[in-house]
Amino acid sequence: MSLFELFISKYQKGKSYLISAPTGTGKTHIAKHLLNEEGEGIKVYISPLKALSREVYNSIKRRAKYVDSDVYEDDLRNLNAEVLLTTYEKFDSSIRHNYGWLNDVSLLIIDEVHNVESDRGLAIENAVLWAKYNNIPIVALSATIGDVMRYADWLKAELIQYNQRSVPLHECIAYPYVIRCYDNNTIFALTRRGLRNVKLDLLLGVLDQVLSMNKNALVFTRSRNSAENLAETLKKFNIPAEPYHSGLAPEVRKRVLDDFYSGRVRVLVSTTALGQGVNLPVFAVVFYDLTLPDTDEKGNFKGWRELDLAEFKQIAGRAGRPSFDKEGYAIVIADSGIERIRSKYFAGGTEREDKEETPPYTLPNLTLGVVSWLEGQDEGIISDVIKGSFRFPQADVTSAINQLEKENLITVAEGGVELTPLGKAVALSYIDVEALKGFPVNLQDFDPLDVVSSSPAVLSALRGCGEGKELLKRWVSGEGILDLCPKLSAKDLEEVLSNARWISFALYRVLKALNHGKSEDALKLYKSLKYGVPPEGFDLASHGVHRGLVMKLLKMGVKSADELCVVSPLIKLDGLNLSFCTPYLRRLSQFVAENYGKEVDDKDYFVKRLKSLGVITEEGKWKEYNKVLDSNG
Repeated sequence: MSLFELFISKYQKGKSYLISAPTGTGKTHIAKHLLNEEGEGIKVYISPLKALSREVYNSIKRRAKYVDSDVYEDDLRNLNAEVLLTTYEKFDSSIRHNYGWLNDVSLLIIDEVHNVESDRGLAIENAVLWAKYNNIPIVALSATIGDVMRYADWLKAELIQYNQRSVPLHECIAYPYVIRCYDNNTIFALTRRGLRNVKLDLLLGVLDQVLSMNKNALVFTRSRNSAENLAETLKKFNIPAEPYHSGLAPEVRKRVLDDFYSGRVRVLVSTTALGQGVNLPVFAVVFYDLTLPDTDEKGNFKGWRELDLAEFKQIAGRAGRPSFDKEGYAIVIADSGIERIRSKYFAGGTEREDKEETPPYTLPNLTLGVVSWLEGQDEGIISDVIKGSFRFPQADVTSAINQLEKENLITVAEGGVELTPLGKAVALSYIDVEALKGFPVNLQDFDPLDVVSSSPAVLSALRGCGEGKELLKRWVSGEGILDLCPKLSAKDLEEVLSNARWISFALYRVLKALNHGKSEDALKLYKSLKYGVPPEGFDLASHGVHRGLVMKLLKMGVKSADELCVVSPLIKLDGLNLSFCTPYLRRLSQFVAENYGKEVDDKDYFVKRLKSLGVITEEGKWKEYNKVLDSNG
């Protein structure tokens, strides 16, 4: 019996389920089935990756909405869909906003639910507590849960445990010069090139074996640089390989994946970007490295750490996907330490790691999240709800409530616990309670750019680059930034800017809640970070004009979208999209085209409107756009 058949035989609407099964057994198929099933209410699917939610979205036949916008954006107030697919944090943000459509949610599907033990756990905790409080059934999925009974009890769910993969996974180690698979005790001899680098020689032998079977492979390395360098090395040995990691531009990643799907590329050399959930037809997962870079909160490199067992299983499980292969291989390249690797990572092993018990999120942060959707309830009810959490079942919730009250984030009275304006700003901005200490709310004069550029979220995204403030300063001025942090990819730079937008908007919300005089400066900074232009370019950029064109238009003297519409016949710039121009503005544009440079009647209605736009001066003279255009090339 397949996992899907087992689930269908047990499934009852209205009940919660925890499905623990290896990767490749069809957990995502169950999610797609439930989302496509007819029924009342809104079904919600949440996952750690936008790519995973998008993949599931592409399989939904019902009226569905896929959302990947920034977590702090208030853009889900009106939801016209039967199915919502998004990330953990975006759904948690919806809960904190108390959107009306949440009353219609009939099912919550949580993919990769084991992430509750990671730094993504806060959003999962709040979503689960909300669902349990509102009697909304949960279907949680994972391949790497340790204590399944603890999870089932937390979720109040029936456990469905399935250990048989539909496609067998062989767990192997390649060492000089064989592949030994420990699940079935088979051994393959490897070809040798006689390289001094034994590890590379082993990898080439493994890939020769895989390619000779007309199959493909995903090679796991410890960093982006390692992935790119190794892919180039493999090409020198006529291996059709490409690097794939989160630092590549979206169009490059899409091209590489398309080539992999089509067979033009047979080997992907990757980091953990493919570790969770993306359904690639991979025959073999090869671990060239078993380590990952370890960084501090500022993004500075601290050293290397080994993959833990859950991370290893998650990546290894990509091998041998149903409908693609009859078997799959997880192969570790090892020139030493063979027995330790086997005992730590493979079935039947004895080594287990003692996980760090310090939670990656705090009780005050979870409490604030719960209060955001339980406002008005008394302290006892809030405490009881939080004691149903995964991390804090025995915690002293009263101490967290007292801390939040002391920091002016909530009020506690006979009528219940309520968010203060400041507390609401923090909860909706999705910032850590401790992050408030980095906001200079008690100072009257400060530069919001200093606050944003020195925030942990931005420093971490900079990955050690010390030019963060200059980078943001250039961006908001409309200038180029590619030369400042050469080690950062385009994707990395977007992460820096995304985090800067988030922190700047949070700063604005907090300052506004406190009626601080700098709130408008923080809002201007957020908009400049959003559009990549100074304030005078906001109107043009808000109409979809690219920042590079905005800066050229500003130099020409064009200050607004309306002005651009009416003087468009005078401006010759490639890439301008004027679809936002109204029919009335187009008539004004025709008037400008016919009369520019000529004397006009001040009493003419069009002339009055053009004066209001600055196209014609009060003295009746035309603005000289062409001279500005000529001077700028």
